[in-house]
Amino acid sequence: MSKRQKGRRHRKVNRTPRPRAGSVAVAAAAEPEVVVPELGRHAARTWEGLRGRGAAGASLEELAAAVGYQARTIQKHVAGFADQGLAELREDRWYARV
Repeated sequence: MSKRQKGRRHRKVNRTPRPRAGSVAVAAAAEPEVVVPELGRHAARTWEGLRGRGAAGASLEELAAAVGYQARTIQKHVAGFADQGLAELREDRWYARV
């Protein structure tokens, strides 16, 4: 019987996986996570968009364009914020209360 090991004979010293070119570019282009307590990632993104509008408030369409979600999703989020006392609806615009 031969003393040579069969199969893969290269990379015996360092067997850690090599970094892929695509994963480095994706990690660098990722946006920083917005951390808001007790809110999910998507609701937190909507909340930051609403807070960013300041005293001017935002309509559903403006908020949907700024955040990047459908108007129906924004409606669900801001309705939840209103239930929690974080937002209020005046006429056709939503305002952050905090």
